[in-house]
Amino acid sequence: MSQPALKRPRVAFDDDFERKILLNHPTLYYDDGNVILRSKSTLFRVHRSILYKNSPVFRELFERREDTQPETLRGCMHIALDDSKEEVEALLNVIYDGFHNDFPELNVITFPTLANIYRMATKYRINRARADILARIKEEWPFDL
Repeated sequence: MSQPALKRPRVAFDDDFERKILLNHPTLYYDDGNVILRSKSTLFRVHRSILYKNSPVFRELFERREDTQPETLRGCMHIALDDSKEEVEALLNVIYDGFHNDFPELNVITFPTLANIYRMATKYRINRARADILARIKEEWPFDL
């Protein structure tokens, strides 16, 4: 009885396309990362365990992909995201470093950045960051005068 042929893992891109188009994020591309998140042409090579621990959305995504043969890129699970590079960067910075109180004073210039972080924390259900951001907004812009 012969053994069934082993299937090659699906790969996201061929080598030429990858070299010409895809760029590693300068600070969120870890050599020891084991999952690659892609936002358009930017690659974020990060740690599955950290995403799994901090985001129920990523946890569910990883669990669904375990049931199938996930697409790979550079030997890592590859996930294409619809979010912009700036949104993914903000999300990953919050996941890795938390939301710090050293965020600049809230004003018309800084609020859109904070709102973007809050929106991404909501989308990926990172409740700790959401609570910290809401507390910061309430502290600086109280509802009652």
